[in-house]
Amino acid sequence: MSKQTYSDIQRKKNLIIDSLIHLGIYKKGNKQLYELSLHELETEYRIVNSAINDLSF
Repeated sequence: MSKQTYSDIQRKKNLIIDSLIHLGIYKKGNKQLYELSLHELETEYRIVNSAINDLSF
């Protein structure tokens, strides 16, 4: 994996982690957010975001 690709993945992970923390999510199960893969973070964000949208009036 090139340095640019790794950097892009890390940047995206950090953005999602920041968003989840802003929503009050700090862990998933017994793992800290920084331990999760990009795919796991994206999935968690979609789940949380869907739940929030379902609560909207």
